[in-house]
Amino acid sequence: MVNRRLLRTKAFQTIYAFRTLERANYQLAFDYIAGQFLPNLDLMIPKEEQMPKLEGLRKLAEVHFEELFKREITTTDIPADAQNVAKKALEIYREAVKRDRTRITHQMLEDITGIYTDYLKLLQLLLDLADVAVWDEQRRLLESEHKTSRLGENQVLLALRKLPNFETEVIRNNAKWGDEDQNMMRKLFLEAILPDPTFQAYLRTTKHSFDEDLAIVLHILKTFILKHHTVVEYFEEKDLNWGEKKDVLKSLATKTFKINTLEELELQPLAMNWEDDKFFFTDLFNYTLDNDLKYEKWIIEQTKNWEADRLAMTDMIILKMGLAEMIHFSSIPVKVSINEYIELGKNYSTPKSGQFINGLLDVLSHKLQQENVIRKSGRGLIDNK
Repeated sequence: MVNRRLLRTKAFQTIYAFRTLERANYQLAFDYIAGQFLPNLDLMIPKEEQMPKLEGLRKLAEVHFEELFKREITTTDIPADAQNVAKKALEIYREAVKRDRTRITHQMLEDITGIYTDYLKLLQLLLDLADVAVWDEQRRLLESEHKTSRLGENQVLLALRKLPNFETEVIRNNAKWGDEDQNMMRKLFLEAILPDPTFQAYLRTTKHSFDEDLAIVLHILKTFILKHHTVVEYFEEKDLNWGEKKDVLKSLATKTFKINTLEELELQPLAMNWEDDKFFFTDLFNYTLDNDLKYEKWIIEQTKNWEADRLAMTDMIILKMGLAEMIHFSSIPVKVSINEYIELGKNYSTPKSGQFINGLLDVLSHKLQQENVIRKSGRGLIDNK
């Protein structure tokens, strides 16, 4: 199932992507300014004579844009033309950032909920492979020892196919495999599953017990669907984050078949309480971005010998996320939050980031608890009244 460590990782990746987009939009604002001060080739004045004035206006517009951006107006007597272009550039920048934030937040949620779609797709692949097994036997013109249709009679797969909500969920989440995937499935079955000794032994038995049917389903799932390069490459091509999701998918898929009777078979939820986790996920993302300047000020105060731009962007994002979580999620112990962001730093930042993040968040947590900014309450936590 999806856990909060995965959600923190996805939030971090999304904030990093958003910051990258912000930088690109910032540069595009300067490109816009430059485009407004190009020579007018329709005038009788040669462009060489136009350029000195235009260059001067461009530089003044850039200066004014940066002042507006930082909300620090210090330059006076800027021509109206340069001021208007700078204001328009800032407006374009802000609109682009707002649009990107909306889009990337939606995409962030889709990436997580897409795990459930992939989970359904893996289960559907089991059923489609059973259909391929029936097709394989029917296409043989002569009697063969390979009674592959026995996989189609597997009682666990039949129960999965008949689950009341399974087909509805597959359709609703667009988890069906397309006609263009049939060749991939047939190749997987004929070249990998069919020659497999365990599968061959299964085919040699006319009637199977529940345990035997369950065992072969788990064998196909773990050996071929979750690990075979054909399936892995399919998902990797469609999702750059497949490597991070595969463990969750493995957990969901295998837990589905952790049953003692057919009556216990049921679809697994994306998370134990997805609504709560979704609020945690989106709130962590939004709190981190909305309090960016305040958190950066606190961080810089504790790193007096470092300029903000000398800190790795990944470290800065992780530190700000840590502050957002410690401040805004009162039921999560400070130590838990710090440990989670230490791990995030080790996995996604520099070799020394874990130690750096640990030290800085520890100092900030004590400072902010003394100032009553961090207030923890709940079972086993300090109640700061």
